[in-house]
Amino acid sequence: MQTRLLTPEEFKATHFSPARVEDSTPTPDFWIYVQAIPAEHFGIFDCREGQVTHVYRMGDEFEHVLINSQYQGVAMVIVVDLSSNSVHGHYLLDVNPPGTQIPEENA
Repeated sequence: MQTRLLTPEEFKATHFSPARVEDSTPTPDFWIYVQAIPAEHFGIFDCREGQVTHVYRMGDEFEHVLINSQYQGVAMVIVVDLSSNSVHGHYLLDVNPPGTQIPEENA
């Protein structure tokens, strides 16, 4: 399966008027797409548990499905194109302040 890493500009273009939703239905190939994302797109972050706690709808055009990583404030966002019911791309989102240190494993 072909995946598409969105640039910051491409991601921002899909982000407008976010509204959290509870009734989202994943596209048929959603998890197949997630499994096909190259490991290097995750960096040091691990989203393998597939824990989705937030879905935001951007008007009638896109949904942002956040798959949590092991660290608070970092998630892989899968952008779904609602008009075609397909995955538009993905973006690693880090909402932590710049310079935030990642906890050490055995600290």
